[in-house]
Amino acid sequence: MEFLLICPNDGQVDVGLEDITAVAFRDSETVEVAFVCPRCGAVLRAALQVPNMLRAAMELSHFAENDDLLSEAGDGRALDTTAAAEQARAERARIEESYCEYFRRQLAHVECVDDLLAEIDCR
Repeated sequence: MEFLLICPNDGQVDVGLEDITAVAFRDSETVEVAFVCPRCGAVLRAALQVPNMLRAAMELSHFAENDDLLSEAGDGRALDTTAAAEQARAERARIEESYCEYFRRQLAHVECVDDLLAEIDCR
């Protein structure tokens, strides 16, 4: 996925996912994405309104950050290997995959920033 942004030094530049340096959720509907210009290294910022997708991303991040089913041993091996924990992990993986599939479908046609903005404005 490529985005076309305006760099103050280089004018229009193509940036991709590999050029993202930070993503900041400003409030419940605004996300700011920072890119690095591939030509001069300047930081380019884009603020986006994402009312529906933000909620899904926050829920997915909640699963990743609050994994209370596992406790880590000193050597890094997981201690809890019960059937219930395995079942919970499988359910969490299923839910996470459904969110990823949602984003894949919603963004399948997105090839530039204008496409992304059009997708977000429709929500």
